[in-house]
Amino acid sequence: MNNQNVNILMLGGKRCGKTTVLASMCNEINKALAGTGMEISILDERTRQDLANARIKIQQKLEIFKTPLTRIEMDDNPTSAQKTYSFRLTINGKGTGIPFEMHDIPGEWLTDAHQEQVKALIHNCQVIIIAIDTPYLFSKMTGKGYGAYHEEYNKPLEITNFFKNSLSVSDIQDRMILFVPIKCERYYHLTNTPQLNVFNRNYMRELVNAVSFGYQELILYLRSTQALASSCTIAITPILSAGGIDFVRFRKDEKTGRMVALYQEPEFLDPRERGYSPRFCEQPMVYALTYILVQAQLNMKVKNPLFQVSNNVISGRSQNEVQVALNTLRQKLKRSSGLYAQDGYFIIQNPRGI
Repeated sequence: MNNQNVNILMLGGKRCGKTTVLASMCNEINKALAGTGMEISILDERTRQDLANARIKIQQKLEIFKTPLTRIEMDDNPTSAQKTYSFRLTINGKGTGIPFEMHDIPGEWLTDAHQEQVKALIHNCQVIIIAIDTPYLFSKMTGKGYGAYHEEYNKPLEITNFFKNSLSVSDIQDRMILFVPIKCERYYHLTNTPQLNVFNRNYMRELVNAVSFGYQELILYLRSTQALASSCTIAITPILSAGGIDFVRFRKDEKTGRMVALYQEPEFLDPRERGYSPRFCEQPMVYALTYILVQAQLNMKVKNPLFQVSNNVISGRSQNEVQVALNTLRQKLKRSSGLYAQDGYFIIQNPRGI
């Protein structure tokens, strides 16, 4: 890995579903890039096969939900080693394109002997995605402003301590940090189904507050110094990982003692939304690409080794081509409207004006 590439790192607790999210994200991104002149293609056969297998597994799980009232666990195959997914980004089909890699690491790497390896990854990553298992964050709410199982399963303290104690300010500067609540189906469906939303609550807006409380110490740290506040872009970008399922309840596994989140297909869903129908999965990638293009333009004036990739973004393309791609991407961003979050999307810190 080197900083001639676009590099994105995914962090998150064990079994939170990062691989499934990556599969949905990569499957949806080129639909969102229509009109930008940009395209992402899979670079190697292993990436193609891994993502295809992940999609097949989630689709097989969703087939089980066709039996009424069936409730099953979604994540039973945790990542045990680093996986790198390789792509190529092109603009208007010109040139050889830019290597684009996404790195998925086991959740426990932040606290074990792999810490130096994670630091090396972050050194060359422009974007860091913190995947959040939403039912563990947002169910069984406590007086702390987040769920009773959040700390144990999403590992916010371990992530925060790694940022504060294992990384220098220069390791974090100029990064985009995305908090990505995944498996948000239940809360999105409740918010947008009047016959079920008897208390007229905006659950997706409340989700923003839960993220803010659940990762408060990390967010405050990323805003604590001028160096970080003036360079780190921070946003909350929730997604519906599979679409046609809802979290139902937790069950304690008798053998392991784990609290297992169970899901089922909601009866009220429109038939067109049943089965595998993820929503908003492209958004973290749209945010990341918008950020990369903004930094590419800035890097023409102020050279930053982290964004050497910008030479490849700009090379062979007119400023107008790059600006058209950027403007079109910005129109596709889901984002906060004033003080209020749209579907749970909220930009916390925006020094680069994405």
